[in-house]
Formats: sequence, structure tokens, C-alpha cells
Amino acid sequence: MNDFLSSVKADLLDRRMLPILALVGAALLAALAYAQLGGGGSTSPSSSTGSPAPAVTASGIAVSQAPTDTGQPVAETTSGSAHRAGATRNPFAPLPGAKAAQAASTATSGSTTSSSSSSTSSSTTPTSPESGGGSSSGGATPTPETRKPAAKEKSQTVYHVAVRFGTAPAGTPPLTAQLTPYDDLKRQQPLPDAKQPLIVFRGVIAGGNRATFTLVGEAILRGSAVCLPSASQCQAINLRPGQTEELEYIPLGGAAITYQLQIVSITSSKASASAASRSFKRQSKSGLQLLRHAGLTALPGLRYSRAKGVLVFKSRHASAARAHVAAWGAHL
Repeated sequence: MNDFLSSVKADLLDRRMLPILALVGAALLAALAYAQLGGGGSTSPSSSTGSPAPAVTASGIAVSQAPTDTGQPVAETTSGSAHRAGATRNPFAPLPGAKAAQAASTATSGSTTSSSSSSTSSSTTPTSPESGGGSSSGGATPTPETRKPAAKEKSQTVYHVAVRFGTAPAGTPPLTAQLTPYDDLKRQQPLPDAKQPLIVFRGVIAGGNRATFTLVGEAILRGSAVCLPSASQCQAINLRPGQTEELEYIPLGGAAITYQLQIVSITSSKASASAASRSFKRQSKSGLQLLRHAGLTALPGLRYSRAKGVLVFKSRHASAARAHVAAWGAHL
């Protein structure tokens, strides 16, 4: 037995086993130290009153433990005392002081932002001399867009011709003759009617001082009318207001019949462009058909202007026609 122990001792004290033996010894010492220190720190003496002792945190501040026998909320303080009185509150809702501080900071930051933006806009926006004082915020007040009034439709002159026409003995004074009145004649209107056409109203010459009529058949003229194109070839006659012309027709196999044509008036009125255009287009279809059948649609030296609603002299015949009318007027 002694030999065995001596052999074990010799093996342990062998130089190769010394590191292992040192590690085992260090481990044993560490285990003893941990057991000694950990066991002593985990046990704490209790107070004589039976209340739990305050725990000590790493920062050294004692924190009291709340009693477990009550259901009321308890707040802890840094000194360890518990606040038991007071109503409960939502821990996530901000305190009144925090709200006031936040509102003040928001107002201050808003005023700073608005003042900086206004100063920036006033420094970068040029002021126009016509803008005057402007608005209180420093910007120019925009002027409302002014719309131009719609242009009024131009008015045009429309002429109205009133005549008297009928049979009368030769030499009968115009005031005593029993004639049929015709008011506001239409162009191409036959007189006395479409069944017995003797003359056809063609329109008013520009200026509104003469009315023109085309002779449908052969007639002997007596009066102050101006013949177109000439006295020897009288296809149409012009009459002024107040003038009277006698037309003597000799029918086949019958006695001569004398008619009187009196121009009562040539008046004018103003009408809109649309109304005037409708008036200029007014004409008798029966009279137009009669003129076409007789080959009398053309007027010597005259043409009808649809834009003005009057008869105007043709360019190449204007001077000759005016000279003829002037000579005939001087002769009368």
C-alpha cells in the first residue's frame, strides 16, 4: 500500500504533470471562493417589523418595494417612499407643462418661419411703381381681368317705297285721280298685278332719291320720269318722290288706256345686319319669272347690290348714265 501511494505521488510530482496539477488546484480554489461569496450575498437579514428591506440598485439609490396586499397603484420615488394618494393617469399622455412648452415652441418656430419667408419674398420680389401700397402681406393685389364689351352689330339702311297706280283719264290731276295704293313694294313686284303686268318695281337707286321701274310692254310716256338707257329706247324709268308719270297702253284691237304712276314716298329705316339681309332678299317670284320670260332681267347701266340693297350704276356705264340723268333733269 505504501508502495502504491509512493508511486502515485511520484507520478503526480512528475514534471509533466505539474501544469495539470496547477490547473486543478486553481479550479478548486475558484469554486471555493464563488461558493463563499455567492452564498453570503444572497442572504439578507429581515427587519424586526416584517416589512421587506429596500433594494439597492447599481447607482446606490434605494428603491422601496410596494406592498402586495393592496390593489391601489403606488408610485415610487428616489427616496424610497411611496405615493399612495391621487388619481391615476395615462402614462402616454403628455403633461400640461409639456403641452404648453410644445405649443410655445411651435408658435415661435412658425413666427420665425413666416418672418423669414416674408423677408425672403420681399427681398426677392421687385416692387412695381404702379402697384401702390399693395396688400398687408407685402404682395401685390392682382387686378381683375377686364373683358372688352362685345362689338355691336352694325346697322344698315333699308328703303321703303310707297306708290299709287291705276287707270285715269289723260290729263287728270294726280290729287284727284282714283288710284290704288301700294305700300312697301317688294323688288320685282308687278303692277297692277301678276295677271295684268304693266310695270315691275326694280328697286331704289343708291342714295334713296329715285325708284326704278321696268316697262313690260310698249307704252307712250308723258311726265317727268327719266328713261333708261335713253328716251328713244326706254326700257326703265326713274322717278323721285312726289313725281307722277302717265303711261298710255294700246291693247290689240282695243282703245288706248292711260295709267298713272305716282311716287308717294321713299323712306329709310335702320335695321340690324341680319334683318337688313332678310329685307334685301325680299322679291316677288311671279315678277321675277315674268322678267325672265320677257328677257328683261337686266337693267341698262344698273345692277343690284345685295350687300346694300340698292341699285348702283355699273362702272363702265356710270359716267354716261349720270350725264344722261343730269341732262334730262336740266331739260325738265
